[in-house]
Amino acid sequence: MKLKNHLILVTKSRLEVKNSLMKLINEGAELIFFPTIKIKPIYGTEVIDELMSESLKYDFIVFTSANAVKIFAKILADYKLDLSRTKIAVVGKTTAEECRANGIYIHIIPEEFSAKGLIKKFSQFGIDNKKILIPGSALSREELKLGLTELGAEVINLPIYDVVVNDLSELEDEYKIITSRKPDVFIFTSPSSFENYLKLMNINDPVDYFTNVTICAIGPTTESEIKSNQINVNIVPKIYTLEGVADAIIEYFNLTKNLV
Repeated sequence: MKLKNHLILVTKSRLEVKNSLMKLINEGAELIFFPTIKIKPIYGTEVIDELMSESLKYDFIVFTSANAVKIFAKILADYKLDLSRTKIAVVGKTTAEECRANGIYIHIIPEEFSAKGLIKKFSQFGIDNKKILIPGSALSREELKLGLTELGAEVINLPIYDVVVNDLSELEDEYKIITSRKPDVFIFTSPSSFENYLKLMNINDPVDYFTNVTICAIGPTTESEIKSNQINVNIVPKIYTLEGVADAIIEYFNLTKNLV
């Protein structure tokens, strides 16, 4: 068993992860689920009311996370919106699964599960003067909006939730494990998951804390945030999903052991 005696920390809850990392467990790893993020819906303001009143005018709605889908699905129900004339695009597999679970039909999914992949997908057909809505986090980065705007679209970012630090009081058992036996592998699933881990664990010197451990970032955006703190990222999967993370970690430790 290639990962025996390895303690791997995942910055998501067991419910969110489901069976996506089962391969790691099958290889002998012990997982600790430490969700550093809490999602706080913020819709219902006058600004959102005004935007939603024009829902039928959107040519595309783009979802960049499963959380965006969950909250927007409630908005759909609350506002009784008709999206029959609006095409839906998603960033990747997990977001697509959440759409299907909420009865939202998907028209566009990129081969590469990232903002860059979505921009490339949209570039394959004309979106000049098309109106695109991106409902998501208040902390959403501008890469996707800028890329679609450069293709000629009118793009509106609509904040429908905040990403806040989870309550440590809800993670007491996990916290005790981490402080008594530091994980040797960390999986960070977003820039916020990394930033919030530093806050929850009160880490003042990240470089020192993450010395002699293995760090996996789910994608290039998360990798960039970690590296901005002068911390080395050992693993970035080819496919930006938790399943891709599991495969990449197993491959990494296979190569490491072969080099010893």
